[in-house]
Amino acid sequence: MAIKVAITGLGQRGRQWLKELQSSTAFELVACVDTDRQALAETTQVHKIPGSSCYSSLQQVLDNVDCDAVVVVTPAEQHFNDCQIALSRGKAVLVEKPFTTNLAEANELVALAEMKGIPLLVAQNYRYLRVYRTVRELISKGLLGRIGIVTFNYYRVPHDMSIALKRATQSVLWGMAIHHLDIMRYVLASEVNNVLSNDFTLPWTSLPKGASIRTMLSFENGAQALYTATYESSGHEFFERGQEFYGRFVGELATLHVFQRWLLLCEKGKLPRLIRRGPRKETEEWILLDQFTRAIVENEKADVTGRDNLQTMAIVEACLRSENDKRWINPQELLNELH
Repeated sequence: MAIKVAITGLGQRGRQWLKELQSSTAFELVACVDTDRQALAETTQVHKIPGSSCYSSLQQVLDNVDCDAVVVVTPAEQHFNDCQIALSRGKAVLVEKPFTTNLAEANELVALAEMKGIPLLVAQNYRYLRVYRTVRELISKGLLGRIGIVTFNYYRVPHDMSIALKRATQSVLWGMAIHHLDIMRYVLASEVNNVLSNDFTLPWTSLPKGASIRTMLSFENGAQALYTATYESSGHEFFERGQEFYGRFVGELATLHVFQRWLLLCEKGKLPRLIRRGPRKETEEWILLDQFTRAIVENEKADVTGRDNLQTMAIVEACLRSENDKRWINPQELLNELH
């Protein structure tokens, strides 16, 4: 029997999730939620959703519709309330990143889900991009040996951001860096134990402070990382839709270079060689929905549980506190403060 699911939030990302849910045989879409009537109208027209299945609030859905799960794709500042409402009514939840806007709220939701024994997953979909799945596999197989240094550099030209992100301070942290910080801990299979971060804005843009960031991180396995990201780059508007990414993993046996979606492995004593990512048999969202399905039906633990994502949220909070206090912050100490 298909899992009856409601989706709340029908912006660009929400419509992507809506398409995935409609194409999945594991789910039956029973309700769509958005406060914007135009968004609901477009949903009925484009996605052929009956008007009777469209609602202006999640509470209305939970009061009137039989559903098993909720996919939360509202703006980040609404995530806590939406997740809390759904979890308190016994509904499994898959919430878009960022989990919440602060670590304490994320921890509260995790405690609620675990108390009720309900699946709570955070959609860190960048983990499942083929390039990062391949990086994780190469590292886990030991081809690089021990990792000593990691560098990530992300550049994006000014672009059309969501209203919430455009007006936010630390926009690049919440918009893109949260993906990359999660990827680092995922592919290295190690947690971060120290963060020094500084966010800023370049003088020629009108974005709020925090459209650019530079961060140093230490990992429990001994790796050291340097991360930079910006939404204020220039001169590459026509390359890869205005985005550039460079990554490097320096190991004792080899160095792995990542440029966009290309991988170049440089092993000691060998010529550099390109690494294939393999075919894209399923979308990243499908992988997440498959985990969601198995968590609900088979009580199987997912990779992207809310409990796991507390580590990523702790890194983000460490970045914010480091910028404010101008010192190194240990994310593990932030997590310990919650207990």
